[in-house]
Amino acid sequence: MAKVPLALAATGRDEVAFQSWAINAVGREHAKQWRSGKNLLEHLVQATDGGRNCIKKLIIFSHAWPFDPNGNRGGVKIGGPDINGFYLNQRLYDHEDARYLSDLARLVRSGEVQFCDDQEIIFTGCRVASSEFPIKLVELTKGTVIAANGSSFPKQGNPPGDQTGEWMSGVNLWEEQQAAKQGHYVGWLKYTYDPNTQQVIEEEVGQKTKQGYVFKVW
Repeated sequence: MAKVPLALAATGRDEVAFQSWAINAVGREHAKQWRSGKNLLEHLVQATDGGRNCIKKLIIFSHAWPFDPNGNRGGVKIGGPDINGFYLNQRLYDHEDARYLSDLARLVRSGEVQFCDDQEIIFTGCRVASSEFPIKLVELTKGTVIAANGSSFPKQGNPPGDQTGEWMSGVNLWEEQQAAKQGHYVGWLKYTYDPNTQQVIEEEVGQKTKQGYVFKVW
């Protein structure tokens, strides 16, 4: 079984940047655009190729969530209305092309989507870690998930982070700045499945800087 990388770039707002980053991360052959949750899962099925492959590294470039002290609905969305993304749970207003972790679970159980034993999934969208979504995904895949708990963007510099793969997770706007001053963590979080305890281990990762926390996505 071949171990393959895959980078998925959301369409809509900022799609040109997302696609460029996906190509930089894994090469043009393994970089695909996704336009809905349905399409995102289709790419996972295609990458698995009828059981001939397993997905070793998956990077999802997308938009996600503004700061909310109560967290968010969980998941990722394309650059447009929040109705047809890939989410933790269903909501009444969702588009018919939205998909959920429960849909991925069915594909994993049927073998249509296969992750390698040492797989890693990285989300670059803002505040993907500010929900139960990463934990539930780790429980499903039995691997590792890395996501930002703050505002996520390529690191500034020469060369910039969209070339080097270095990304920041930090604060945006006054309310989140105040929360960070009071101890709210705005960096990267790594979630790993422990087969011995069957629990998900949460770990803060990345290097702290004045702008936030730096993590090398690729």
